[in-house]
Amino acid sequence: MIKITLIRKISGTDYVKEMEKKYGNIEKLEKLCEKHENNPEIALELDDWEYFKDRPEETLEEKKILYNFEGLPSPDLNLIDLIKNEKPRSITELAKMMNKDSGNVTKQVNKLKKVGLIEIEEGSANNIKTPVFNYDKIEIVI
Repeated sequence: MIKITLIRKISGTDYVKEMEKKYGNIEKLEKLCEKHENNPEIALELDDWEYFKDRPEETLEEKKILYNFEGLPSPDLNLIDLIKNEKPRSITELAKMMNKDSGNVTKQVNKLKKVGLIEIEEGSANNIKTPVFNYDKIEIVI
């Protein structure tokens, strides 16, 4: 079994902005937490939001752990590097950066999303999908 840990450091200010983008406002998250009282992830996000709204200068180290991953080919690491550092606004733009067919790049991006290594933000205009990698470090334990 391979264990992959994605790690990032985020300021309290940036964490609150991410929560506002995700939920709108803290009241909506509180209602969601009441509705899904057995969901520890939602409860933890609410606790963190309440904590960091009063401590914007503090930093949080966030970790996401992935298991049962069957390997990560080198081209996928290059793709993650491009997404992280060049911040393409769409999969089409990413394909142009790589000088590759957008259909093939879409398949690679979807594979990385499926295993949890990247996220895809859905845009409202023209169904634009933006690949995102918000982590600072990847640790792989074999």
